[in-house]
Amino acid sequence: MMKRHLWLTWCVLAASLLILTACGEAATPEPPPLRTPRATFTPTPMEPATPTAPAAAPPDASQPAAAPQQAVAIAVVNDELVNARNAPSLTASEVVQVVTRGTEFTVVGRSADDEWWQLCCVDGAEVWIYESYVDTAGPVDAVPVRGETAAAPTATPLPPPTQAPAAQPTTPPQPAAATDTPPPADTPVPALPFALASQEQFPEENNLVRIFAYVTAGETPAPGLTLKVTRDGAELPVTGVTSAQSGLTWPVANPRQRFQNLKVEFPNVQSTGVWTVQLVDGGGAPAGPAATFTLTAGDTNREFYVRYDKP
Repeated sequence: MMKRHLWLTWCVLAASLLILTACGEAATPEPPPLRTPRATFTPTPMEPATPTAPAAAPPDASQPAAAPQQAVAIAVVNDELVNARNAPSLTASEVVQVVTRGTEFTVVGRSADDEWWQLCCVDGAEVWIYESYVDTAGPVDAVPVRGETAAAPTATPLPPPTQAPAAQPTTPPQPAAATDTPPPADTPVPALPFALASQEQFPEENNLVRIFAYVTAGETPAPGLTLKVTRDGAELPVTGVTSAQSGLTWPVANPRQRFQNLKVEFPNVQSTGVWTVQLVDGGGAPAGPAATFTLTAGDTNREFYVRYDKP
C-alpha cells in the first residue's frame, strides 16, 4: 500500500514536470554584451594658407641694361637777322628764311668742315646756318656729318674802271658780304672801341648812293656816333648821327632787311669809284675800322650796309 502511494506520488510529480515543461514560457535569451563605444575623431578644419607673393627673380645678367636717354644738342641764333639756307654753302644754296635772335633749333647735323650746323626745322624743313651765328649746347660732338663741305665764298672779279682815279688807295676791293659770312679769321683786332661786324652791298634802282649803319653796344643801339665817308679819297659831308632807337632798312620781310640806326644818302655824287665808310665819334676821331666798297661804271649795287658793335 505504501509502495502504491509512493508510485502515485512519483507519477503526479512526473506529470507535473511534463506539463510545466510543455506549457511553460521559453526563457528569454540574455542579450549579447554591448561593445564599449570608442571616442570618435572629428577633424578640425584648417584655415587656408595665405598665399605669399613669389620672390622677385634676380636680374638677368645676360640682358644689357637700358642705356640712359641722351640729351639733345640745341642751337640758339645769336644775331638779329640770320639767313637759314637749304645747303651748307654761300654760293650753291638758297635762303629759306631769315631767322631772328633767340630762335632755338635742334642740331641734327654738321658739315664736314665744322663750319655749318644743320638745324630742325623751318616750316618743317631742315636748314643750314653758319656756325658763328648760333650758340650751341648739349652733345654737339655726337652730331653726325651731313651734306657736302660748304664751299668757301669766292670773290667775283670786277671789270677795271674806265678811268684810273687820281689817288687810288692801296686797300684792295672787297666783295659784297652775305649775312652769314663771318669776318676773316686772320683779320687783326683793331685797337678801337667798336669792331666792324659785317659789311654788305645791295642793288639800288635810284641814281644815288645810300649808306645804312647799325651801331650797337652789346644788344643796345649806340647813339651819338656818325660816319666818315670818302670817295676816291675825297671826304663827303655827313650830318646825321646814330639814334638810340633802331629801325629797318627794308619795309617788308626780305633777305636784305636789316636793322639800322643811321641812314646817309648821296644823290648828286658820281657813284663810280672807291668808297670808304668809317665809324667816328662826335669829334671825328675813329671809333671803328673802315669798310671799303668799289663801284664800277654801270654797277647798281649802290646801297652799302655796315654793322659795328662794341664788345
